[in-house]
Amino acid sequence: MATRAMIAGVGSTPATSPRKQERSALELVQEAVWAALAHSGAAPNSLDGIVIGNIDGFEGTVLGAKHLVRRLGLGADLPVSIVNTGGTTGGNLMQLAARQVRSGDRRRVLCVGGPTFYGAEDLQSAINTNSPMIVEQPLGMGAYHMGAFYPSAYQQRFGATVEDFAVSVVQAHEHASRNPYAHLRDTLTVADVVASKPLSHPMTMAMVCPVSTSANALLVTSEQSAVELRPTPVLIRAMATSSDPYLGGGKNDFAAMENLSILARKVYRIADIRNPREDIDVVELFAPYAPMQPMQLEALGFAPPGGGIDLIRSGATGFDGDLPTNLSGGPLCTNAGVAGELAPYVYVALQLMGDAPEEMQVAGARRGLAHGTGGTFFQFENLAILERQERP
Repeated sequence: MATRAMIAGVGSTPATSPRKQERSALELVQEAVWAALAHSGAAPNSLDGIVIGNIDGFEGTVLGAKHLVRRLGLGADLPVSIVNTGGTTGGNLMQLAARQVRSGDRRRVLCVGGPTFYGAEDLQSAINTNSPMIVEQPLGMGAYHMGAFYPSAYQQRFGATVEDFAVSVVQAHEHASRNPYAHLRDTLTVADVVASKPLSHPMTMAMVCPVSTSANALLVTSEQSAVELRPTPVLIRAMATSSDPYLGGGKNDFAAMENLSILARKVYRIADIRNPREDIDVVELFAPYAPMQPMQLEALGFAPPGGGIDLIRSGATGFDGDLPTNLSGGPLCTNAGVAGELAPYVYVALQLMGDAPEEMQVAGARRGLAHGTGGTFFQFENLAILERQERP
């Protein structure tokens, strides 16, 4: 018999640079896991499953995840599911756990997202191998170039400037300055962003996510099981994933995130979202490149085509706006691989529980949207609508 899946516990570690990392990946994951259990009030022996992420290519093989699970201190008999879907791995952890709970097969599943980039000696070289090897990689195309396709096309259609794209970075850093778990907590100006090292036009270094190290964990439970736990439970009201072509030549339009738009309409229909701008109280988007955020806001129905930058400039997506977006600072300020991809779901859940850090807590937040993306030309998307469930 199908049941509803809830988020009933969250654990995080403060993020930093791998160069300044004082604890091993195992220690970070252990800290996040035990923080999630403490937050939820769940005993370790009440768990009946673990879902953990592991990105091959950055971590060698899935043996990395198996190694971590064996040393969490939760016992040796828990079923383990290892997820590897590239840049969407973190968001898909929650979706897999929720499906296991909805099926009635499991009651309490722990999602574990650890740091990913610690194992790559040259991260940029590793990421660059993500470009299609037969058609586009021989042209010298790397990650920055693939990321620049979207803002370049967007510039051509809507006349956006480098200064326009810099607005997302300024707001992200202002938000991260309130988040004690964020990696980059310095504030920037538009001039700072524009003057940073140019990468692939129109992107500069400040428009690109940092390499971070941290860990996140999230407990997904059945509705009945959540009653026994401490936090106000958060219902996973609707969720889905989608994909479009691997090759850049298969894209229909780089000036619009059509795949995300299609996915959003599906998820909104399941969640009965009629007016996204009015029905959603808090948003966390996975935008590792700054120009992606205004385009994502448009694809999600929060702004008309070409209107995403104006929406950000208006202050609507700020802490005091009517659509607070990426109050965590998002991946522009913290991106630890799988942990970073799970972060949007962690932060939205915390906001709806009322347990976010005080400086960034949105008063009365009831419904939130969490998003993840990844892959070559960002062909993979995941999305969920989460809702606060008041206790009787």
